[in-house]
Amino acid sequence: MANINIGINPYILGKQINKPEEFFGREELFQFIEDSLNSDIKFILLHGQRRIGKSSVLKQFAHKVALQKFVFVYFDLQNHSNSSVSHILLELAEEITEKLGLDSDIITLSSSDEELNTNPNRFSHEFLPKVYQKLGDKNLVLLLDEFDIVNSDNGILSQENNIFFIYLKSLLKQQKKLFIIPVVGRFKDDFQNLHKLFNSPPYQEVGLLNEISARRLIIKPAQGILEYQEDAIKAILKLSAGHPYFTQAICFNLFLQAKIEEKSTVTSSDVQSIVDKAIESATGGLSWFWDGLSISEQVVFSAVAKAQKIAIDRFPEDPLTLLKKYGVLQTEPLTEATKKLARKGYLDDTERRVKIELVRRWLVQCHSLNQEIYKLEEFETEEINNLLQKVTQLSQNGKIQDVIDCYEEIFKLNPNHFSTLPILAERYLDLEVPNFEKALELYMRAYQVDRIRNKEGLLLAREAYGKNLIEQRELIKAKIQFEGVLEIEPDRNSAQQQLRKIKAELVKQEAPQRRVEEQLMNDHKKYSKTLIRQRLILGAIAAIILVGGGIAVYRFLKPCSSGQEKVNGNCVSPPSNISRGDRTFFFTIPNTSRDQGIEAFKEGNYPQAAALFQNAVKDTNNKPDPEVLIYYNNAKAREKGNSLTLAVVVPADNSQDATQEILRGVAQAQNQFNVNGGSNGRLLEISIANDSNDPKKAEQVAQQLVNDKSVLGVIGHDSSEATQAALPIYKQAGIPIISATSTANSLNGRNFFRTIASDAASGEKLAQYATKSLLNKVVIFYNPKSPYSNSLREEFTKKFRGQIFRKIDLTDPTLNIEQELKESASQKVQAVMLFPDVHHTSRAIEIAKINTNNNLGLKLLGGESLYNQQNLNEGNKAVEGLILAVPWFRKAPQSKKFAKSAEDYWKGGVSWSTATSFDATKAFIKSLSFNPSRQSILARLPMIELSSEETSGDIVKFNKEGERQSQAILVRVEKGHFQCLQCSP
Repeated sequence: MANINIGINPYILGKQINKPEEFFGREELFQFIEDSLNSDIKFILLHGQRRIGKSSVLKQFAHKVALQKFVFVYFDLQNHSNSSVSHILLELAEEITEKLGLDSDIITLSSSDEELNTNPNRFSHEFLPKVYQKLGDKNLVLLLDEFDIVNSDNGILSQENNIFFIYLKSLLKQQKKLFIIPVVGRFKDDFQNLHKLFNSPPYQEVGLLNEISARRLIIKPAQGILEYQEDAIKAILKLSAGHPYFTQAICFNLFLQAKIEEKSTVTSSDVQSIVDKAIESATGGLSWFWDGLSISEQVVFSAVAKAQKIAIDRFPEDPLTLLKKYGVLQTEPLTEATKKLARKGYLDDTERRVKIELVRRWLVQCHSLNQEIYKLEEFETEEINNLLQKVTQLSQNGKIQDVIDCYEEIFKLNPNHFSTLPILAERYLDLEVPNFEKALELYMRAYQVDRIRNKEGLLLAREAYGKNLIEQRELIKAKIQFEGVLEIEPDRNSAQQQLRKIKAELVKQEAPQRRVEEQLMNDHKKYSKTLIRQRLILGAIAAIILVGGGIAVYRFLKPCSSGQEKVNGNCVSPPSNISRGDRTFFFTIPNTSRDQGIEAFKEGNYPQAAALFQNAVKDTNNKPDPEVLIYYNNAKAREKGNSLTLAVVVPADNSQDATQEILRGVAQAQNQFNVNGGSNGRLLEISIANDSNDPKKAEQVAQQLVNDKSVLGVIGHDSSEATQAALPIYKQAGIPIISATSTANSLNGRNFFRTIASDAASGEKLAQYATKSLLNKVVIFYNPKSPYSNSLREEFTKKFRGQIFRKIDLTDPTLNIEQELKESASQKVQAVMLFPDVHHTSRAIEIAKINTNNNLGLKLLGGESLYNQQNLNEGNKAVEGLILAVPWFRKAPQSKKFAKSAEDYWKGGVSWSTATSFDATKAFIKSLSFNPSRQSILARLPMIELSSEETSGDIVKFNKEGERQSQAILVRVEKGHFQCLQCSP
């Protein structure tokens, strides 16, 4: 190796590359230009991010495009943002003359552009013909850089007002030997008007370099001076993702460092050591990634970078979920921001990773999420400012409730007006009867936004609420508040003192019960059963005297049921995960009428609750809210009296989308039943229970539902894991359960039914398709710990006639997906079976993307856990062609009628879980007798039959195992949508 001190830095930072030997890659782009020009296409549009090398690409056309009949002239429009057409044409004529080496007398245009301004046709009629005459049989290609700069209207390319664009369009029609290749520094969505103006010309993105070209850009400039180790090259590529500007910035700093340290070899540790310097030197290019974004896009961009940092090597959290943890409520601009960032090429196909690692690190350094979220408060309309002024006046007059109303109105206009949170919380505490719960909700959100600034306010509010609860003798609830204080500030003396007092008081209250219990236990050891019975009577009398109530003594000895705990000698359930109208599971969705209806429902004012819920049924997007529709029907049922009750169990705080889909089906069936007068004048009430798809919580919920004797049957649970955990409790109590979403074959029993096709049906359908399609060798990805995933794997394996190359555990922390797929492809595997449970669908999407990115060509098949819009959006092009076995499809002939009615009602598409939940509810309704009980329903369910007119499409009839007699449907992803694969017309 030569001495590193010899020579200047060969890496070019921020300048156009003119010399062909210094330019690397873009072969496909040059071939595209060559083919387009050969096809006589006169207008070819190039676009791309700033600093991606667009100008350098234009400069290379003369060297890289092997066409002798074309002459290329580069012209930069950078300084012509407000130039007249005549001025641009005059300078363009001068540039053409100079670049082609033509005689200066060819320019017969006036040196002043005034004459040309009045008659721009002189450029086309006088100047260009002389150019063509000199060129002979060659054609003129104008390479127009910064094309979008000219007369842009606030960054929008306008087809109506841009005289220069219109002039060029007419010029191309007149001039057969003229071709134009403009370059715009914009994204595809931003130049639709321009695209339309020029009759939808072909366009190509100047994007990131492929790996081969990026490697050459790293190695070639310093070849013979620096040697890059393979790990160093990989580290550079990981940082730059093939972006030429950032690749050059990294290598520029590596060269400087090597020169200073007199080294001739670059290692991966060298790369990591200069990252900060590379970021500093590339600030100009990095800033462009930020400056053109909307506030919502900037906040989401920072959230993605933060989520990646937190995740390290795991799949990053959804940015909107992370923002929620920071106290940010989801709005439409934030929802759209993620998709826009992906379309602009800032995020990868998962929409959860910044595509360029160097950009991500810069975001973490310079645009931290904690700072950026405050920009959301900048959405202050004039109306908000007027409300703030009004608040000042009302505060001076002491009108606290009016002040609260104003602040709540501000939140309607901007849910993320963070500075209002602690102020409004204080106002709720200032009320004559303080609203502690609302104040705490606001303080908690303010604490999420800024923990330091809002910590003390939250703690003081918790302590005030705790003291209030002590006064009301609600000691358990008070204990929870002070424990919450100590979770945040463990050494807080005031909370510790209150907690000690509460615990002492609880011990004091429980002492009489304990003494009675101890005495009885001693008696049990000393005396016969007869004597024990006598002692129990005496003990009961003692308990009545000591405690002051008429509670039977057996409560002191009887153990609590599963999911209960003993408080003051009583077995009580923990805070309820069940609601019939006394709480919402979607508190992040603002709905004042709903919240008022809940208060009326809790007070037993059912007519008022029904009226409020009726007003609240449609949410802020004017779409019916299924939870509120259920509560409306519940209130009407309570008002009428003697209602019938079913329960539905959903994962409300774990998967709100899945919950909404299930509730839509249940609510629609309930509403139909009640509107038609119910059964013998009795209306249906639905109890909603939340188990978070958590098996332990599912057991607790099941026990609570079993203990509630009014519940005649259960619809649920969502996941097979949760259903499996709860099923033994339902079996023991003899309560019927119909699952609309759990497919595992291990779920069975005399009281278990389901309206969804089992894994046996789905596995068989997929096996038949694979065999028929000659996919004779497959690999399976699944979760062996999931009843659903393992069951689907087992059923597919039973029916598949080909070879299963390997069964791979999706949850294995050491799993190298890329390596597994590449090895499978090398071993002639033809298809990948994706059987993830609901908690690991993101890994399946990752598999699809790795398959696409590496061009492995493996066919993808899977189960219904992947059948939702989120996976479609997340997978994007990687899931094109994916085959799924699903229980219901809205475009299937038998499903279209229900799909149409449901979509009209819910103002949007409905999922299979909506359909199967509708059918489950209808099956229960069909089984109701004159005076139904759990036992009568259990006896009638095996005999019911619902026609296709009564269901979501297929007949509902259960076989002796409680399975619905229906088949799975195969669908395929085509152009970003699910299409029926085997539906008969």
